[in-house]
Amino acid sequence: MKRQREPGQRHMVVIPLFEGVQSIGFSGPADVFSAANASDTAVAGEFRYDVLTASPDGSPVRTSNGLTVMAHRTVGEVAEVDTVLVPGAEGVPAVDRGTTDALGALVGRARRVASVGTGAFVLAETGILDRRRAATHWEFSEELVRRYPGVHVDSRDTVVRDGHITTAGGGASAIDLALSLVEDDLGRGVSQLVARSLVTYVSKPGGQAQFADLRDRDARTPALREAQNLISSRPGGDLTLRALSGHAGLSERQFTRLFRAQVGMSVREYVERVRVATATRMLVETVRSPETIAREAGFGTETTMRKSFLRVLRVLPVEYRNRFS
Repeated sequence: MKRQREPGQRHMVVIPLFEGVQSIGFSGPADVFSAANASDTAVAGEFRYDVLTASPDGSPVRTSNGLTVMAHRTVGEVAEVDTVLVPGAEGVPAVDRGTTDALGALVGRARRVASVGTGAFVLAETGILDRRRAATHWEFSEELVRRYPGVHVDSRDTVVRDGHITTAGGGASAIDLALSLVEDDLGRGVSQLVARSLVTYVSKPGGQAQFADLRDRDARTPALREAQNLISSRPGGDLTLRALSGHAGLSERQFTRLFRAQVGMSVREYVERVRVATATRMLVETVRSPETIAREAGFGTETTMRKSFLRVLRVLPVEYRNRFS
C-alpha cells in the first residue's frame, strides 16, 4: 500500500548491525534510499529517507567480507523509527539475548519491518514472524522452518510481504526489497528511476527458486536412492510411477508413501524439478533450441516445459536463458 506523503516528512530507516553481517544487506538498501532522496518526486514533496545504523553496544562491527563499519548508536538507544531493516549474514546470525530483546522493542514501535537473507532468523527470534509468511536465503529455508515452526517460510520468491513485514532472500535481493519499499512510499515511477540509476531491475524474473537445487533430498532407503539416481541420469526416460516403483522393487503405493516421507515431495514433483534443473543447465550451457531441450529433458514438448518453468521457477525458459546465459 502506498503511503500518504506529508510536506517535510522525514522517514527514519534503522539498520541493526552485528558481527559477521553481510555488507550488501545494508549498503545496497542505503544506496537505494539515497538515490530515492534525489528524485524529483521526493524533492518536490520534501520527503527524505534518513538511514541510521545501530550495533549491540554502539561499537564498530566487522562484516563478513572483512570491512569494519561504524554504528551511529546502540540498538537500545534508538528513539525515532519508521522502518527497521535487518540484514543477514553468510550463515545464521549470532545475536545475544539482550540485543534480541532490544530489537523486539524496536520492531514493535516501527511502522514496517524488513529483513534480508538470514536476517529473518533475527526477526523470528523476536517472535514477530510467528504465523506469517517470510523469505530467507534459500539455502537456509529448511533451517528456519526447523528452528521456528510457527513461521510460514516461502523460499521461492525473492521478496515476500505479509502485512507490514517484508522479507527478502539472498544478499543481492536487499536491493529488490528496498526498491519495493520506495515504491510504497514514492510510487512505481520513482522505484523504476532508482532501478535504472543502479542498473538493475525493479523485479527479477524467477525469484529464488531458480537457484535452488535438490541437495539434501536424498532418500534414506537404498532402493529409493537408486530410483533418484535413475531420475537424475535419465530425465528423458520412462519415469512413470509404475516404472520407478518397479525399479525400486516396491509396490506403487509403498513407493509413493516412502518417497514423500523421505524426500519431502511427491514423485511427480521430484521428477519435474529434476527435469527443470536439467533444462536450465542446457539453456545456459548450450545453444540447443527450446524444442530440443524440452525433448531431451523429458518434457516432450516445449509447451509442457514452459508450464513447468512457470510452475517451478515462475519464469519462461526464454527469459531464463536471456538472463543467465
